[in-house]
Amino acid sequence: MRTAMVTGAGAGIGRETARLLAEGGYRVVVADINETAAQTVADEITAVGGHAYACLLDVASEAQWDKVAEWVHGEFGPAHVLVNNAGIMDTGGFVETSAAQWQRTVDIDLMSVIYGSRVFARQMIDAGIEGHIVNLSSGAAFFPARYIPAYAAAKAAVLMASQALRVELRPKGIGVTAICPGAIRTELLAHGTRAGLDAAEQEAWRTQLGKVQSLAFATPDKVARVVERSIRRNPAVVPVNPEAWIGYGLFRLSPGLVRAVGSVGSFDLADRLLPRIQPLLNRITK
Repeated sequence: MRTAMVTGAGAGIGRETARLLAEGGYRVVVADINETAAQTVADEITAVGGHAYACLLDVASEAQWDKVAEWVHGEFGPAHVLVNNAGIMDTGGFVETSAAQWQRTVDIDLMSVIYGSRVFARQMIDAGIEGHIVNLSSGAAFFPARYIPAYAAAKAAVLMASQALRVELRPKGIGVTAICPGAIRTELLAHGTRAGLDAAEQEAWRTQLGKVQSLAFATPDKVARVVERSIRRNPAVVPVNPEAWIGYGLFRLSPGLVRAVGSVGSFDLADRLLPRIQPLLNRITK
């Protein structure tokens, strides 16, 4: 039986990806920093006849990656698929975002991909497995917006790292795909922080953004289907949703236009608009 490792699999895109891969016959390692959530997903999979195992993993820790990879190899043999899905999205301007917040974003959104890809690619190479690595980048990788510079920078690095890894692993028969979703109905924004706010303001901001993101047309299962298809077909880059495809095309054709569009949005604008649309959000999300 082939083994698939999915990070951030306790909720959202990771959860749906783990479930879909299990339906396709994979033994799935459900990895998450929230061990209870990981176990819940693993139980959901096994309850319908699938094979899944919960795993505690802080993706920002290289030592934990090494430990988990050793455990996976010891229990099941070398993994055939790695899906680097775990991530965070903090908001804040480039200057107002602290160095610590930048580092946190880089550690979780970028370095986790590097840690995981290195250790599991080595397993595949040593075992001669023609496996696949899927890295979740973002439509933000080609959209330099004023309010998510740290997230966009980290995801752009994930996109380039994936391409470099793809070039290196191609002679080994190992595929690498970067997935770039647009707006997806997850709790990514609700779990993030905004630079410069106190605790009460932070909670209010999360609640508002959570309601906004809940209005996204696409659901996590759409991205999961793209991930599963990418494992079979091995494309290099796959934007998800019309806005991601448009951004991908425009950034290649006219970077200046994309920068102009990205300069329109701001926190001042959001702070003015959110109170006005709050009654509508409450009715829609009720």
